[in-house]
Order: sequence, then structure tokens, then C-alpha cells
Amino acid sequence: MTGLAGCGGAGAEDDKSPAGAGGSDAERMSSALKTLKGYDTVQMNGRYLSMANIDFQADREGNCVGTLDFADNGAIEFIHVGGERVWHRYDDALLANWRGIAGQVGPDAVALHDKAAKKARGKYIESSAAEVAENPQRKLCDPDSAFAEVPDSVDKVKPRNPETRAGKRVVGLVQQPEGDEVTVYVPVEGDPVPLRVEFEIDDEPFELDISGFGKPVRATPPPAAETLTSAEVAGLDPEIPEHMQSH
Repeated sequence: MTGLAGCGGAGAEDDKSPAGAGGSDAERMSSALKTLKGYDTVQMNGRYLSMANIDFQADREGNCVGTLDFADNGAIEFIHVGGERVWHRYDDALLANWRGIAGQVGPDAVALHDKAAKKARGKYIESSAAEVAENPQRKLCDPDSAFAEVPDSVDKVKPRNPETRAGKRVVGLVQQPEGDEVTVYVPVEGDPVPLRVEFEIDDEPFELDISGFGKPVRATPPPAAETLTSAEVAGLDPEIPEHMQSH
């Protein structure tokens, strides 16, 4: 994964900070946030829930395409169309991981998973948007929802130390006071175009590089012959009973 991950620590809190020309840090961060929240379409990649890499493109019409990669634990391809229907396709590594979870639950869960996995392998699983409404990935695919808690402007900012990333001098501007803060990376020089954003959705952290914007999202439903409903693969993704979960 390329981008700005790992940009440096905090710098001095000062209007004459490394954030470059074009106003105070707060003005530059506010401008970057306004730009970010104003995109009709956006392409981003980065860390999802601190455990996976995500690469996706989304618009404000409910269209979204991308991949979610859990490294050795598998990957998911997803397609969202018009904010109504969602398709996921799971690779063999993820199916194997889910089978291991089923084994923790018991033989019946393994049998149910195996039956579902035989049908699901290589297919897209169709769900309604309502079925996955609480999934952070679903919210990430809706820019209005994803950035709902990101402020439109800020009054106080703490800059991080400048870094050179992908050949660019960039600086992270951190919303103050610290806590549920948002961080936006912008060029040290020139207009404060948002290059990276770190924020939370439902208390889960996201660290995303902005790799493009303004391009149409080509979200097309898969062919019917390659599609199953979520009901047809019940038990594919087993849930560990609460009494078996570690606390």
C-alpha cells in the first residue's frame, strides 16, 4: 500500500508552523476539510479497522466499488449500487478462515459453513443495503455518512512534523483539543489539498490516503449467473456465540 502512512509526530503549535503558506494552520485545515467533504466522488486506500487494507471508490449516489484485504486471512471484493443493493465476493483464504471459526463453534457450524462455501466459492453474494447497514465498510462507501462526524471547520490545530512522502513534502494537521480528533495531511507548500485523512466511524479508526476524486464510479451488478442471495449461503460467516467469546 502506498501513500502517507506513518507520517511523523507532533510539531510545535504555532500559526507559523510547517503547514506552509496560505493562512494559519486552522484556516488551511478548515479549507482541506471543506474540500474533502465537498467531493462528489472520491477514491481512497488505507487502513480499515486497524486490521485490513481497503481500496475503494465511492460517490454520493450510493455507488461504491473496492476491495478489503485481510492479508493472510483473505480478501473481499465489494460492489454497492445506488445505495440499495450490495454484492460481496470472498476469496478462498477468507472462506478457509471462516471454516476455522466454524470449527470453534462446533460440528454443526462446520457442516453448515461447508455447504454454504461450496455454493459461494467464486460467486457474488447479494444483500440489501439494510442487511449491512451497521457495517463500517458500508458507511465508508457513503461519503456523507462516513464524514458525518468530521467537522466542517476547526479553530485550533496542532501540526505534526513535515515528512516527504511519494516525493511530496506534507504535514499532518491535527484537530484540537485532542481526543476524538481528525487529522488531515496537506502539502507543505501551495493549496491545502487533502492528501490523507485519519478519523473514526463509530469509534473505529480509519487511516485513508486520497488517491483520486471526480471520476465516475462504475458500479455494475454482477451477472445473475454469478450471484447468490445471502439467504442461500446462511452459515457461511459463522458467528461465535457470546458465551464462547473471550472478554
